[in-house]
Amino acid sequence: MQGSLSRWRNWMRTKALNARPEASPRRIALPAETTNFEDTNSETNVADTLRERYMLWIDGVGAWQLLAGHEFLIGGPTMEQKPADICLMANLSRRHATLKRSGEDWFIHPHQSTVISGKSVTSQTLLRTGDAICLADRVRLGFRIPSVLSGSALIDFESHHRPSHSLNGIILMTESVLLGPRKDHHICCPEWSDMIVIYHQDGQLKCRSRMAMSVNGERVRDSAALNDGAIVSGEEFRFRIEKQSLNPSA
Repeated sequence: MQGSLSRWRNWMRTKALNARPEASPRRIALPAETTNFEDTNSETNVADTLRERYMLWIDGVGAWQLLAGHEFLIGGPTMEQKPADICLMANLSRRHATLKRSGEDWFIHPHQSTVISGKSVTSQTLLRTGDAICLADRVRLGFRIPSVLSGSALIDFESHHRPSHSLNGIILMTESVLLGPRKDHHICCPEWSDMIVIYHQDGQLKCRSRMAMSVNGERVRDSAALNDGAIVSGEEFRFRIEKQSLNPSA
């Protein structure tokens, strides 16, 4: 266990040292056949990217949807069995845009009207922390990567458009999610004395912290698996994480 913790810490330090400064978005050209909005309406043009999704409720802080994977579809309501990963109650195409992690970078691939930080885009575009995403003129989202220690991104709601359930935001989880007292944590929990890291390992969601904690009332050391409905608690915190069904009718 100690060796695993050491390797994880070394990896996190390497990420911080290799982090690049922010810059304005740049356009990344795609092959011609993929840049037209009309072509992207086909089922074969946008991959079925849904991986795993969770709801995270933190006492006294709020609620977030956690999407685990590297590619996420944004869209409007649909009666289909598999809605968009980020399904907003808005007048959007059911396949409006795709967010994708490639290497160390995040990109947006527009399938319908999309504006990034005031610039209309029709091809895959690099996203930088602080970018504003505008979909179909009225739906406004914020994009940011709070910490250099993790490539996971955070989607903020800048307009009144939300998913069907109440959320403070959406986390696009790639390696890990940081919960803690600092503003550069993915979820700022100002009353906590230290951070908790949620991460994927061996196909399972886990958490670790230097703070004393219990999972479902059982005291754990260093790290613990987070099963569906797990309640994690300590002297300063309490949160619950629940896996969401990928089928809205389930």
